Amino acid sequence: MSFKHRLVFGLSIFFIFLTSTSQGQGYGRKHPHDFKDFNLGFLISLTANSYNFKEAVNIVDRVDGQNIFLRNVELKDKPGLKLGLITNYNLTNQISLRFIPSVSLEQRDFLFNFVEEGGISTTLRSVNTSYLDLPLFLQVKTKYYNRYRIYLLTGPQFSINFSNTKKVQNDPNLLKIQSQDISWTIGWGMQLYGDRLKLSPEIRYSVGLSNIFVPEFTSHASAISQLFTQQMVFCINFE
Repeated sequence: MSFKHRLVFGLSIFFIFLTSTSQGQGYGRKHPHDFKDFNLGFLISLTANSYNFKEAVNIVDRVDGQNIFLRNVELKDKPGLKLGLITNYNLTNQISLRFIPSVSLEQRDFLFNFVEEGGISTTLRSVNTSYLDLPLFLQVKTKYYNRYRIYLLTGPQFSINFSNTKKVQNDPNLLKIQSQDISWTIGWGMQLYGDRLKLSPEIRYSVGLSNIFVPEFTSHASAISQLFTQQMVFCINFE
């Protein structure tokens, strides 16, 4: 199942869940947890990491002194982990500003398929990243209803890749990317209120806004011309 298909499937299941839990009782008063203008929390996330990339196929590359023909480039999505701190400021009862600094561990693998005299050969190249993500989200919520709220959020995210060291830059088995990235995020979630804790399952989708590929210091660099991040995040917020 491709990254886009998983995105559609995940969102479909999520909205079915929201619909099934929104039946019945009317709105009540604001929960005591929401009388605070500012609150802290943390999140635990699993991520599905991919790239939107543009390949240059039907090119000839030179490996070990021989010319070989590149047939295509395949991207293998990899799961990842994200941990973060939540800082939330309530602008109104239904609008919040959220800054969520997070650490994200990610990996993507590329398979370069070449045509040689003996058949097809495959070369693996990876992108390993350890990001510090600095997103700023605007969150719009429904009114408090029977111990829950449904919300949407969106906003920019600036990311710093701490794995982009000199050691990585000099490794020909790794594809190189920029040390910084900026992306735009949209998300959906539900706030579930307990007596002392607010629990929020959430789905986010982020897409990169800039080409982060660095063609220097790597083999087969000419096979890729553009590389934009894509990430789907399944997280649980504790506040």
